Amino acid sequence: METPERLAYLRKYQKEHKEKQAEAQRHYIAKIKKEVLTYYGNGKFACVSCGESRFPCLSIDHINGGGVAHRKETKQGSHIYVWLKLQHYPIGYQTLCMNCQAIKKYNNKEYRKG
Repeated sequence: METPERLAYLRKYQKEHKEKQAEAQRHYIAKIKKEVLTYYGNGKFACVSCGESRFPCLSIDHINGGGVAHRKETKQGSHIYVWLKLQHYPIGYQTLCMNCQAIKKYNNKEYRKG
């Protein structure tokens, strides 16, 4: 159990080092995202459809749709990559680039309602 002095120190440290901690968090999320996208890219850090491999272009795709509902259910949002790793890489996901994901949504008529 943390002592009151230790908790006070931690609060002060976090307040004084917000940028450093935010940078460390961004680096951690990027590392996890690369691991997860590589796993769901069949061992390659690339889109399983077209082969695109630029980091900003890649994302996780729910193979059978339902990504919006899944994000609402798990409340993960952009931390879906950490969630997938913690869940030991469940089936039903793949790595797609944004273009291939948009084409898939269009072809499957997966439009947002609302």
